[in-house]
Amino acid sequence: MDFMLSNFCEEECGRVFNPSRQPSGRSSSALLARQRLVSEMENDGENRLPPEMELGNIEYKAKLVSPSVSRLEHLITQMKWRLSEGMGEAIYELGVEDDGRMVGMCDEEYEESMRTLRTMADALSADIVECTEREVREASDDENGNNERRRVAEVLIRRVPESQPFVESRLAVLGGADVGKSTLCGVLTHQTLDDGNGKTRMNQFRHPHEVLTGRTSSVCQDMIAFDNKGKILNYSASCVSEMVEQATKVVHLIDLAGDAKYLKTTIYGLSAYGPHAVCLIVSATIGPTAITREHLGLAVALSLPVFVVITKRDAVTKERLRSVMDAVIRLLVRAGLRGGVIRVKRKREAVRAASVLLSSGGAVPLLCVSSVTGEGMKTLRCLLNALPPSTAMMGHRKEELMRQPLLFTVEETYQVPHVGEVACGVLTEGSLRMRDRLLVGPSKEGKWRVATVAGVRRAKVPVLSVEPGQAVSLSLLPADNVDEPLALRRGMVLQCELAPRSACTRFVTQLMLLSHEGSTITSGFEAIFFIGSVRQLARIEKIEGTTLRTGEWTTVEMRFPYSCEFVRRGTALIFRQGKTRGIGDVVEVIEE
Repeated sequence: MDFMLSNFCEEECGRVFNPSRQPSGRSSSALLARQRLVSEMENDGENRLPPEMELGNIEYKAKLVSPSVSRLEHLITQMKWRLSEGMGEAIYELGVEDDGRMVGMCDEEYEESMRTLRTMADALSADIVECTEREVREASDDENGNNERRRVAEVLIRRVPESQPFVESRLAVLGGADVGKSTLCGVLTHQTLDDGNGKTRMNQFRHPHEVLTGRTSSVCQDMIAFDNKGKILNYSASCVSEMVEQATKVVHLIDLAGDAKYLKTTIYGLSAYGPHAVCLIVSATIGPTAITREHLGLAVALSLPVFVVITKRDAVTKERLRSVMDAVIRLLVRAGLRGGVIRVKRKREAVRAASVLLSSGGAVPLLCVSSVTGEGMKTLRCLLNALPPSTAMMGHRKEELMRQPLLFTVEETYQVPHVGEVACGVLTEGSLRMRDRLLVGPSKEGKWRVATVAGVRRAKVPVLSVEPGQAVSLSLLPADNVDEPLALRRGMVLQCELAPRSACTRFVTQLMLLSHEGSTITSGFEAIFFIGSVRQLARIEKIEGTTLRTGEWTTVEMRFPYSCEFVRRGTALIFRQGKTRGIGDVVEVIEE
């Protein structure tokens, strides 16, 4: 049985999504309805959008013509609110009424509205990054009987806060082996087309055996940097630090393995690295495979928004491409993503697709590209530029997280010559600065150490402070007068020095068994559990009702038999052992 949520009813699929990861201030049903409406309107060609929402970073304006001083001040305040909701990004739909009707603007109204919008943006030190136009009607008669065209405009506005050098998004790239994931990442980051033999993918590989086989076996990371006009800065600057200094938006690409034998590494990359969205790659030559279905199931289980990119467009006919697209749509429906598909062909469609992407379970953008001819690449780059940060870090939610006690999760560790121990991860709560004293742990025995932050780097550039949601690398030095290294490992966390030194060996979960060689699982069963940045063997100690059955949610008490770990209530998890697969959430941590 494939690792798919389609084996269960839609109500059961709904329980997979953790409510704490839904966009704050909005109901998921309202978002789903909005996305379905977007998809239907795109397909039907209607001149309307879903009604405007009070929350979020999207604003509708019929026109902005000659506002008074007080009106302009109100508009600037309103833009400031939308930018804060979008964590530095906002989308303005000009020529659109609040109910979503595209009334359009004549040429004079359009020019005046754009001037007003620039004035508003300049007042907030923001930039107009992308502007796409669309005619809503061929021609119409005005009061004087003259024909006039009417246009709507979609404008992406970006403002980088003073405390944040750039807006950051993390994108996981999934898909089977030989579908062109690493090649596509190489084309995007190096702005060089492939030769058809995978030349550009060589820039992504980390190990010699990856170069020999042409297949990724680890978590490969790279980044795309955009300036305030939406231009890619990759390798046009003289060095990485100069590129990052000029950037207003950085998209981190997390290229994950597609071979089935590296599935544990892929699951860990999704669970631990905290991507904001998933790019699912499908080859036009072979279509969706079993690995495609499995990777899509992983993304859905972790409530990650998905968009699909069909590669190798140049190698197939239109009929074959249409057949692959139909297969992808059927796969999305089976996985519980019934909000429809938005076919993205042009840049103006990319901005709109990005604006509705981060709502789980809704419409899925679909693009077709070629890494050899470059077809569709401009549209894909536009989508990445407009890709919003995580909704969990937007607006007032981020301010709440900054007031929480510090918590930093360790995803990777390194021993760097002349530097010492380095921890890479994401700051989930609180704030962090250079020379802070922090607790590091727990060790496998449940012990904690005190460490000092000796250095902080974000996107390979030194910084002095870190905010929630930012991925950084920390140089840590022991500060507890113990002549022993910190012995950093994956799954550790950094906390405030005065935080409780807790370590977990027992916890309670809500589990759903997706596939198993038999029909049930009983106490004593062991599997590898992926809980955030923790990857550890856990044993079932007690099951509510004595057995865990396929397709049913069950409360289960678990134990780590060989190591102590840091586990938080509400964290999503995935477990697997051989052909056994399942999903769930941590509902209680048992203190000892």
